[in-house]
Amino acid sequence: MGTTRPGPPGTASLPVTGPRPPATDSRARVLAGFHGQSHDKDVSPVETLFFGPDLSNGLARPVPGQARPSLPALGPLRDTDASGPPLGGPWSRAQRLLAACVEAVRVRRISAADRYPVHRAYPSPRGLFGADLFVVSGGPVPRCLRVDPQSHALQPLDGLPAPREPEDLADARLVVAVDHRRYPPEYGRLRPSLALLEGGHLLATLGLALERAGLRPRTHFGPTDTPVPSGFSPCGAITLEPDGTSDADGAGEAPEAGSAPEAGGTTEAGGTPETEGTTEAGGTPKVSGAPETEGATEPDGFPEADGTPTDTAPTVSAEALSRVAAASAPTGTALRRWLDDRTSGVSTANLVTSSHVGPGGGAGVSTALAAALGAAGEALPVPGALRLYRKVLVADRVDDRAACELVPDGTELPSRPVARTGETNFSSSLGYTLAVDFRPWARAHGDHAQTVLHTLLGWTAQWGCLGAAATGLCARPMRNYQEADWAAVLGLGPDQTPAYQLWVRAERGSYMDLPVDASP
Repeated sequence: MGTTRPGPPGTASLPVTGPRPPATDSRARVLAGFHGQSHDKDVSPVETLFFGPDLSNGLARPVPGQARPSLPALGPLRDTDASGPPLGGPWSRAQRLLAACVEAVRVRRISAADRYPVHRAYPSPRGLFGADLFVVSGGPVPRCLRVDPQSHALQPLDGLPAPREPEDLADARLVVAVDHRRYPPEYGRLRPSLALLEGGHLLATLGLALERAGLRPRTHFGPTDTPVPSGFSPCGAITLEPDGTSDADGAGEAPEAGSAPEAGGTTEAGGTPETEGTTEAGGTPKVSGAPETEGATEPDGFPEADGTPTDTAPTVSAEALSRVAAASAPTGTALRRWLDDRTSGVSTANLVTSSHVGPGGGAGVSTALAAALGAAGEALPVPGALRLYRKVLVADRVDDRAACELVPDGTELPSRPVARTGETNFSSSLGYTLAVDFRPWARAHGDHAQTVLHTLLGWTAQWGCLGAAATGLCARPMRNYQEADWAAVLGLGPDQTPAYQLWVRAERGSYMDLPVDASP
């Protein structure tokens, strides 16, 4: 599938090189898109965040017809214990749903001590927030309403006033869509995949809030034909399973997230979706996604597949999400406090300025990520399509580094030394890498492979961010690095690409933060 990249210790794959493939060669085009935002990304130093007519921070001006619904369940939801049980009381399904939406997406604090001041419960490149949350309802008049993270208003995008009665939205589904143009142009081909990663982080946060609200969220990755405004690309959706549904029986599974009538146009983020492949560790059984097929090997490295890529969005069930939430949550802490505590830390921090955090100190992060990896197994196209590696300094020595693979049951596979090179410096004493094999994703999902994959990567990583918050730590995601160099020093196989990193630190840098509260 390409050539071997010399230089760093070991070998690493360089999947697709040469001129852009013709549009008719879909498999080569999908591979080239993945390669373009990873091994061949064109990131340059960002000179200014003022690159458009307005400062991009994910906030919107008031929209004609918007309405701020009553949120009687918001206060009780925020006071619910992060570790359970879920919210009880008389609140209706619609009241719980809207309260969870607001708590998941709202602005939580402004930091005077950092270059990027706006913070929510999930990370975003430079705090610019390229992902938005929409409430989509069907019926005779389909509606698509944006949840504003600052005012908590429901903003209509179809010219009709937003419903003022929450019960009108009891059967709505929730859609996360992204606009990568909110990020600086200097990010180049990396912009679409960064937006999808952020969308996955938001999707996990939303699922957690819904689960704590006493609902049963089923998470869809890469839904197609989902009604969102022009300029946005849908990357994930959540539908609510009926109470008492057994996921094992498959009963009561929500319909495909994109099945409702369209309320607006859709545009793909960046034309060809920008996504990366993932590889699952530990042999998790495949539950959804296209079946793996055997056949003759094509010149591009794909085994020939039977039929065309599936349009069905892979899902993670409510039951699986509940297990991840239980593994990640702190005890004796309110949901609001847990989400408030999620932070990436100070953006200027590095290995030298950070206190040592070892594997023991980061055990909560490892547990959360391993649980998320297990739940993500339901959405993998084949077992082993997403793998998790933990990187540590041995005895706090900068030149003595090691890595091991973590599998979904929490088992640590044998450790291996990690050579130190100029392109693979540690950002802190404890880090994690999600590595993927993109080919089965491309076979299963075709042109939607990058959307499915990067959204799932962000979803998985968010649980690591929440696991850090639960234990008083911070976790900073990283995407701009040299994939071939990291693959080499981690000893990855030629089919694996290090697709996403998390770096864990003890210094939270929140001493000058100004809380931004939501009003019940």
